[in-house]
Amino acid sequence: MENIKISPDYQIHWPTKTEFCHHGIPLSNGVFGALVWFQGNQIMITINRADFWDHRGGTVWTKDCTYENLTNLLQKGEFSKAKELFHTAEHKGIEKRPTRLPMGRIEIQLQDHVKIKAAHLDLLKAEANFICLINAEEKVIKFSVLMGNPVVAVAIDKELIKSINERPAYDFKEVKAYFDHFGISQPLKYMEEDVSGWIQELPEDEPCAVLQKFGVDSLLITSNYGKHSEEAVLAAKGELQDISEMNYEVMTGKTKEAWELIWKRTADIELPDKELEKMYYLGIYKMLGNSMPGKIAPTLQGPWVEEFRMPPWSSDYHFNINVQECLWPAYASNNLACLKPLFQLIEQWKPLMATKAEAFIGTNDGYQLNHACDDRGTTVDSFWTGAIDHGNTSWIAQMMWLYTRYSGDEKYLLEEVYPFMKKTMNVYMKMMKKDGGRYIMPVTVSPEYGGAENNAWGANSSFFLANVHFLCNQIIRVVEMYNLEDEQAYSKQIREIKMSLPPYTKGKGSNGKDEIYLWEGQALDESHRHHSHLAGIYPFETITAEDEQHKEIIQNSYQTWITKGMGAWAGWSMPWASILHGRIGSKEMAYYCLKVLQDVFMMPGFSTSHNAQFPGVTLFTGGGKDFMQIEASIAASAAVLELFVQSVNGEIQIFSGMPDRFKDVSFSGIRTEGAFLISAEMKNGLIQEISIFSEKGNPLTLRLPFLREWQIIREGDDILYTQGNVVQLETEIGESLRIHPRNS
Repeated sequence: MENIKISPDYQIHWPTKTEFCHHGIPLSNGVFGALVWFQGNQIMITINRADFWDHRGGTVWTKDCTYENLTNLLQKGEFSKAKELFHTAEHKGIEKRPTRLPMGRIEIQLQDHVKIKAAHLDLLKAEANFICLINAEEKVIKFSVLMGNPVVAVAIDKELIKSINERPAYDFKEVKAYFDHFGISQPLKYMEEDVSGWIQELPEDEPCAVLQKFGVDSLLITSNYGKHSEEAVLAAKGELQDISEMNYEVMTGKTKEAWELIWKRTADIELPDKELEKMYYLGIYKMLGNSMPGKIAPTLQGPWVEEFRMPPWSSDYHFNINVQECLWPAYASNNLACLKPLFQLIEQWKPLMATKAEAFIGTNDGYQLNHACDDRGTTVDSFWTGAIDHGNTSWIAQMMWLYTRYSGDEKYLLEEVYPFMKKTMNVYMKMMKKDGGRYIMPVTVSPEYGGAENNAWGANSSFFLANVHFLCNQIIRVVEMYNLEDEQAYSKQIREIKMSLPPYTKGKGSNGKDEIYLWEGQALDESHRHHSHLAGIYPFETITAEDEQHKEIIQNSYQTWITKGMGAWAGWSMPWASILHGRIGSKEMAYYCLKVLQDVFMMPGFSTSHNAQFPGVTLFTGGGKDFMQIEASIAASAAVLELFVQSVNGEIQIFSGMPDRFKDVSFSGIRTEGAFLISAEMKNGLIQEISIFSEKGNPLTLRLPFLREWQIIREGDDILYTQGNVVQLETEIGESLRIHPRNS
């Protein structure tokens, strides 16, 4: 069956004024990245690798750092002693944490008569193009990062170049100060015949060589490692050796083919708001560059770390929202393979996670993941509320579970996801104490609320409760669905916990009505960037705005959330807020949150910042407005997809989040729970057609935005009719069907 046809515009026209690297055009193969930007007639290519780390330092765990000790100290009011349980290694009196490292940039000074007229990014080919004006004649300079090599290729006539300047990160004041303090040596210059660059040696990690040379018709830049400097140089030269004999088009041919195949499977959308449409496609592009299948799991900046300073927050793995947002669009956009690098990283960390669970909570059958880690799983800092935030672990379990729901991979569910959920649940169970007829977790957090101060914790946080109920629901579901006899006793225990724990902690709001609290006794009493007390609505879906038993309290909590406002929100707060608004029923506000992200938190060059670009919307302004964090621009794609389709506990809702202002919209190839691929078109505010492909033959529950009679055409011209706004069908593996309004 032919899907609804959409012709995306993959050409992104770039601002002609770029002031620093994060205004530039991002290119990446998932490991090696480049930011291409320009000032006047000078082109800068900021390069980095997603695996370029200084691994020294991090949190020092001692035998006293246990949940029991922490609970006793906090309940006694001995906060200073409790906080002292968590500290970070120091070097010359300054905290030393593992960190991603800046690498440097290559500067191409064009001839004086060469002027850069325009620039654009071709998403379809992952290629940047600079249009130059030379005595009224146009020439194009092309840039591509090769899919199979850590190489950026620049197709440029040598005649256009006045000079090339190599600038390792050490050239920049802030980086030099950091390197000097922490014992990272000045880079070594390298030059041999037609190859030049530098070598960055590190105290405990492998040295990295950055080299550049000219090929047949292009400048080639690479970086690679070795056990010692000479080996790093050989590895880098090896990357350039074969391809330097190719012309640019041949060299980049496979890269362009690979990207075109990715876009062919990716869901397409069409909206009257072309800026929002562009935001979607750019977000998918950045997700792929940050978590390319078969490459490296996504960090705060991915392979696009700036060259002139140390990256904000070490560009590490933040597991309390940031990693998740970097992958939210993978499901509905039909790019499930983007999740695999994260799952493979977690697989490598399982022994360490088991050791942490045993040391901290006292179970030999559990996993625990801390909120900020390097690529080896080392906790990077002394942020104690993050260190004890077990929601990091269960949030990964939720992502793994969703993968099985969208893919239909039952083998992975039974062999990997179910055991992971159990080991995660086992840690929660060790946190619980019986208090009369209920369970209580005495020390819990709601991520980043209260920072790391004495008011940053309480009993039974709604965030922890949402995580626990998610695990309970899915563990029970798997045991029942697959009739796991050996798991019946465990399932019974889980049922008892589910019955004895509330779905959230509640209390009276300022209007005297019940609302969701952060934890016992703690209302949302100020604006907060992390919407964790509402996580039961999204992403964990343990409560919905349609549930009669939760409907009123969700609306009360929603009103308080609105009342407290956006005054302390960050850029990454906006996509999550958009989805929450949509799930609660405010379609226009879901759309507006994305416009706020675009107008307030997006820099020239379409990268998103942690802080606002101007004051008045949030208190997060000032210096952090150039702190690029990648997750907001990626999660925005998931929020855009939510306007078209929402998958809520197995029910697929078509156009339920679409603002009423948009009457003519369409989408093609959105993946949903149940492993369905769906396309639909709406004209003049009315659905024209829905096409569905059932990959695994699962039952289909489809909620439509209108009450009317529907015609369902199945393969073999079998026609069914149904009345209302809910379609329920048993489907066959590989079956296609179409749904139309009757008499349309």
